[in-house]
Amino acid sequence: MKKIRIILLQTVMVSFMIFCYISLYGLFVMRPYDYCFDWYIPGSVILASFLCSLFTCILLYVGAEKNSESKFYYYFRIAIHFVLLYLIIMCCGRLFCWYSSVQGFIFTSIIYIIVYIATWGATWLIYKHEDKIITQALNKIRDEE
Repeated sequence: MKKIRIILLQTVMVSFMIFCYISLYGLFVMRPYDYCFDWYIPGSVILASFLCSLFTCILLYVGAEKNSESKFYYYFRIAIHFVLLYLIIMCCGRLFCWYSSVQGFIFTSIIYIIVYIATWGATWLIYKHEDKIITQALNKIRDEE
């Protein structure tokens, strides 16, 4: 159940970030040429977000319970995660026509990096908040005893 929650949470966060990207791309790149998005773009974003979330859960959360993992192995998995998600996003972008030129490819790559960092930051904030709530609950139980 926890892994399903992680997948759904990541899907929502990544979808939001990609929708922000699409808004910026439409504003700065497509608007001057009076282009518009096709009807299937929101669905393709959700599909790409789900694929990214699924691979995130597989790469980073399966077997993450082991505390004996070295820092090198952990950072290696993050690097593999970054590259794999980049490939997923760029393939989906090409397949669903999120970009059509080299300029669009570069802009998509830059936005991918921003979305990746923002998603890690948001995940960290969520877990930090949950940790704070758990700590407060434990302290309250200790105070009652």
